Amino acid sequence: MKFVCTLCGDCCRASPVSLLPHEDVILRELAETLELPYKSYNGYYMYDRVSGYNLAFSYVMDLVDGKCPFLSGNLCRIQNIYKPFICRSFPYIPRQVKYNIDSYNRVVYATVEYGLSLMCPVIKKDRSVLEKYSELNPGILSEYMPYEYDAANEMERIRSLFLALLSTLWRLGVVELEPGRPGAPVYNLYLFLTRHYPDLPHILKVDQVTKRLAELKAYE
Repeated sequence: MKFVCTLCGDCCRASPVSLLPHEDVILRELAETLELPYKSYNGYYMYDRVSGYNLAFSYVMDLVDGKCPFLSGNLCRIQNIYKPFICRSFPYIPRQVKYNIDSYNRVVYATVEYGLSLMCPVIKKDRSVLEKYSELNPGILSEYMPYEYDAANEMERIRSLFLALLSTLWRLGVVELEPGRPGAPVYNLYLFLTRHYPDLPHILKVDQVTKRLAELKAYE
C-alpha cells in the first residue's frame, strides 16, 4: 500500500500555509512575478537585543478567496519552480512546533511533533490499515509515503540549520536572544542570517529558484 495523491486540491483550500522564513521570501517574489495577491504574517519570533529586531522563525501564508493564491483549478502553478516543504510533505505535517531557548548554553532548538492530516481523503480511506500496522511496523510511514516523509525530514533539517546558525551567532556575541518583544520591528530570520552567512542562499538552493524566476520573467 502506497500513498498516492488524488489531486483533489482540498489541502490547498483548507487552511493558511506554514512556511520556513526563506520560503516566505521566495513565495512573495513568485507572487509578484506572476502578479498574484500574496498575504503573509510572521509566526514565532525571538528578540535580539543587539539589533533591536524580533527575528521571525516562521511565517504563515494566508488563503486568498478561500484558496492558496498559487492554486489554478486543482493544480499548483509553482509546482516546478518552488513548492513549500509543508506542501511537499502533506498530509504528513507538523502538528506542533515548539521553539526553545537555552540561555545558559546559548542554544535555540525546536521540538516538532508530526502527524497525518485527516483532511486528506486518502488518509481517511487508509487510516484503519495504517493504525493496524503502525504498532507492528513503526517505520510504516516511510514506506507508505516515502516522498512526503523525506520532505518532512528535509524541512526539519533546514529548520535545525537556521537555529544552529543563529545559536552560533549567539555564542559569538553577535546576537543576544530573549523571548519575543511585542511591538519591536520584525525581521525575517533567513534575511538576517544571510548578512552573516552569504553562502546560505546557495546552501538552501534559493539561488536556483532565483534563476528560475529570472527565466520566468524573461519568458513573460
